[in-house]
Amino acid sequence: MKRSSIRRHRRPYPLLFLPFLVGCAHTAGPPSPQAAPTVNAAAATVKAAAVARSVVLCRTTEAELRRQLGEPSRDGILHGDRIMSWIIRTESPSKYLAVMTDSRGVVVDLYWDIPTEVPWVPTNQCLSR
Repeated sequence: MKRSSIRRHRRPYPLLFLPFLVGCAHTAGPPSPQAAPTVNAAAATVKAAAVARSVVLCRTTEAELRRQLGEPSRDGILHGDRIMSWIIRTESPSKYLAVMTDSRGVVVDLYWDIPTEVPWVPTNQCLSR
């Protein structure tokens, strides 16, 4: 193929979008309301972490945790025992609180602020008390 037969087309229209791109990159006015949840999420994380640290085995109840943290993100049965967990922080590394409760709804084991690589084998810590 001859070099002269290859045409190179120049497209002038990509430059037409440049003002729109510049306009999109500039933000004016007050911060958007979307910025507020980040601050609220951080405050909620601190509150939830304080609640998780305040759990006392054999005393804290499921009802107290639900009142302070809301509904658990997971709630189920593992080998006949009730296990519930709450996501405390979603940023990496994520944190969550998991508890095992007895038939009365009292927390008998706890999993909190441990790397996810560490396995948790829930055991009733209150049987010997």
